[in-house]
Amino acid sequence: MTSNQKFSLDNPISEDEIDLKTIFDALFRNKRLIAKFSLSGLVLSGLIAFTAKRVWQGEFQIVLEGEKSQASLSINPQIANFAGLSSKNDTLKTEVGTLKSPSVLMNVFQFVKKEKASKNNPIKNLRFKDWQKSSLDIELERRTSILNLAYRDTDKDLVLPVLNRISTTYQDYSGRKRLRTIELGLDYFKEQISIFKIKSIESIKKAQEFAIDQDLSILQGETEIDKEIPNAINIEAVRVEASNQIRVIDQQLIQIEDLEGESDQIMYVAKTIPALTELSQGLREIDSNLARLRVTYKEDDKSIQDLLSERIFLIDLLKRQVKGFLMAQKAYAQARLKGAERPEGVLIKYRMLISDASKDKSTLNNLENEYRMILLEKARSEDPWELITTPTLLPYPVAPKRKRILILGLLGGTFIGSGAALVSEKRKDIVFSMDEMESLVKWPLLAELSISQKQSWAESLDLVASGPLSESDGGTALIAVGEIDDSELTHLSQSLKQFLKNRELKVAKDLGEATKYPNLIVVTAMGITRKQDLIETKKKLLLQRTSVLGLIALNKIKFKT
Repeated sequence: MTSNQKFSLDNPISEDEIDLKTIFDALFRNKRLIAKFSLSGLVLSGLIAFTAKRVWQGEFQIVLEGEKSQASLSINPQIANFAGLSSKNDTLKTEVGTLKSPSVLMNVFQFVKKEKASKNNPIKNLRFKDWQKSSLDIELERRTSILNLAYRDTDKDLVLPVLNRISTTYQDYSGRKRLRTIELGLDYFKEQISIFKIKSIESIKKAQEFAIDQDLSILQGETEIDKEIPNAINIEAVRVEASNQIRVIDQQLIQIEDLEGESDQIMYVAKTIPALTELSQGLREIDSNLARLRVTYKEDDKSIQDLLSERIFLIDLLKRQVKGFLMAQKAYAQARLKGAERPEGVLIKYRMLISDASKDKSTLNNLENEYRMILLEKARSEDPWELITTPTLLPYPVAPKRKRILILGLLGGTFIGSGAALVSEKRKDIVFSMDEMESLVKWPLLAELSISQKQSWAESLDLVASGPLSESDGGTALIAVGEIDDSELTHLSQSLKQFLKNRELKVAKDLGEATKYPNLIVVTAMGITRKQDLIETKKKLLLQRTSVLGLIALNKIKFKT
């Protein structure tokens, strides 16, 4: 594609490039039309801006304490969740949605309708949602619990009363919501306490009846259940104690059998048995006497031998009595072990009953404690949600934004006017530039002549005569495309003849006459020649197989009157 193949307003040759200069030139030529549209847009927007009612806005901020109730109660989170007292992640968002609802703001809406009606400005057909959407902005500030509320109205005197009413409504709602939450919690705990009282009594009763039936340890007091449960099952302790005692006694009997003649160790064993204290003491006295006599007498002395005989007798007696005592202890332990035996599964079931009774009692205690905490919370007075800014009326109206409306009206008028100018150019279908003309017909430009500087034509026409025309023979015809003034064509013909000497030059009226001449020059005028006329002329000459030497373009030509 050459540099001359550019897109214009109606260019059938090339549509791949946009010639901004051509568009700007078209807009400049139609600047009066664009100015009319711009002025119209400015006037219309001015009427809208200065006749529309002014809208006034007021606003305030309030802190929503979404998690305050649960924090002050210190309730077990799991129990609070079941009771409906816990705070979820989207509590604040839900709270804002509730504050926008008719259940909270309907009284404010009715107040607005009543005030408007009293000022001869009734809004009977206005729905709550429409009023809320057009007049209220209720938004939660990002990552905070601060609620921003703004109210707009064309009645300046109504803004602050409405804001104050909304503020009062929200603060009343905060206390009402708190009490409602507490009441729901109390109802829940009352119901559960009643259930678990019966359940706790039943579980304790089952455990006691089972203990009586199986000769097990019986719970002595319901109020001390938490302390008694660890020691409630003593059957297992008795069995373990008796078994260990039997093992110890058996071991002691084996040791005594191995102590033949070991009087000292038998005495030590006997000392641990209270019933055999006297025998042990008598044996120690004999040993003391023997030691004393051996200092004075020989070993075969009769007194020493008598003491030795008595000592042997006491040791044998002591040994038999120790064994008898241990056997009696073993029999007692075996009896205890036998008495502690129960059928398979009895102890397991008893443990389960005791565990159930403990859990039910513990749950009941927790529920009663939480119930008391909610009663205390109900009795405590609490401030409503905190207003961090009082309702305030902005000093200037927020609408209509007159400067913005005027600017938009001016820009809109200019845009529409530009579009109308481009459409007008397209409908006129007139060529205004040489680039556009050359791209349509592809004929070489022989000369571009300015109507306001006819004195300079001689030089350009001399170059045409000595150039393209000098290389051809025969006469030359000038064919005009467009409504070009005849006087201008005559002046062009006379000026060119001066340089052609004796060669014929004819201004043809139509193509039929022009094609009789071997040389043909097309004369056009920018601002007058239509594109379609130029294209049709080119097509007809191609059908006639007539050669065109080139174009002579007239610039700033007057229209034919």
